[in-house]
Amino acid sequence: MNNSTWKSDPRLHAMDASKIALLASFADELASTPENERMRAFLNLNQKLQKESISFSADEKELLFDVLCESLSPPERQKAEMIRRLAGRLR
Repeated sequence: MNNSTWKSDPRLHAMDASKIALLASFADELASTPENERMRAFLNLNQKLQKESISFSADEKELLFDVLCESLSPPERQKAEMIRRLAGRLR
């Protein structure tokens, strides 16, 4: 699944359209962001979500992770899973 087709995944149809639009905008921004600045982009997104009181349910987060990771190679998927577990421990 490439950067643009994840938005048409039928599993996302139940999610609020404004959340999908926000994520699509962020994905487009991230695609043009140099790798060494991507962490800053994620932090900025997190601040924006907090400022606008936007949150994702546990089910939405799980679904997004699954949809977005489908296009990753097995090593990339393992790395994403590791980061996810570490982030979960920090909460």
